Amino acid sequence: MYEEATRVGLSLFFLAISSWYDLKEREVSNRVWMVFAPLGLALSLLHFHLTKDQSFLVSMGMSALIVGGFSVALFYLGLFGGADAKALICLSLTLPVQPSFVRPLLKMVSPFFAFSVLVNAVVFSSASILGIALYNLYRGFGAGENLFEGLESEPLLNKILAFFTGIKVDVNKLGKSPHYIPLETVSAGDDGSRTRRLRIFFRLGEESEEESLNEFRGLKGKVWVTPSLPFIVFITAGFVAALLLGDILMWSAAQLVNAI
Repeated sequence: MYEEATRVGLSLFFLAISSWYDLKEREVSNRVWMVFAPLGLALSLLHFHLTKDQSFLVSMGMSALIVGGFSVALFYLGLFGGADAKALICLSLTLPVQPSFVRPLLKMVSPFFAFSVLVNAVVFSSASILGIALYNLYRGFGAGENLFEGLESEPLLNKILAFFTGIKVDVNKLGKSPHYIPLETVSAGDDGSRTRRLRIFFRLGEESEEESLNEFRGLKGKVWVTPSLPFIVFITAGFVAALLLGDILMWSAAQLVNAI
C-alpha cells in the first residue's frame, strides 16, 4: 500500500509542477518528464517485484501501448500539446491500474487508470463551453454588444462554433496573455483594405505566436479569441477526479443506459 501511495503522490507532484509551468510559461521542460517517467517506471517494477503480479505487468504494457499510442496520435493530429501526451505516457507507466487503496465514489473505473484520467480531463475541459456560452449570452443580450460586427458574412456554423468556444477581447490584449488564441484571421487586399474571417479549426502549434499576432497589428476594436487553459491543468483535475470519483463518462453512460 505504501509503495502504491508513493506512486500516487509522485504522479500528483509532477502533474502539479507541470501545470504550474504550463500556466506560467506555456511550456513544460522535458526535464520534468525525464525524471517522472523513469521514477514512475521504477516504482511500478518494484511493485511487480514485491507482488509477482503478472496481470499488473500486462496492464502496464497495455496501458503504455494504448494510452501512449492514443496520446501520440492526438498530438500529431494537432489536438494535443506535447506536454499533454508526455504526462499521460508517464501516468500509464506509473499507475497502469486504479490504486487499490482508493475506492472511487462512483464505483466505475477503466481497466487503464490513465485512460480514465484522460476521459475526465476531456469532460472538465468540455464543461468550460457552458461558461463561455453563458458569458456570450450576457455580452450579446445583456450588454447589447454586436458579437459579430465586421463578420456578418461569415457562415452561421462558424458563428455558432465561435459563440461556444471563444470570447471577444480588445485587440490590444493579444500577446499580453499566453492563453488567448486568435479565432480570426486578417488578410490585406490590393486596395489596402483588411478583411476579417473566423478561423475555427487550427492545429496546436501550427504557427508561432509572433506570426499569429502580426496580422492584427494596426487593427482596432475587439476580436474573437479562445481563452484556453493548458490541457495539462485539466489532466491534473482529471487525475484527482479519477482517484476520488472514478471514470465520470463511464458512470454517466451507465446511468443513461439504466434510465432507458
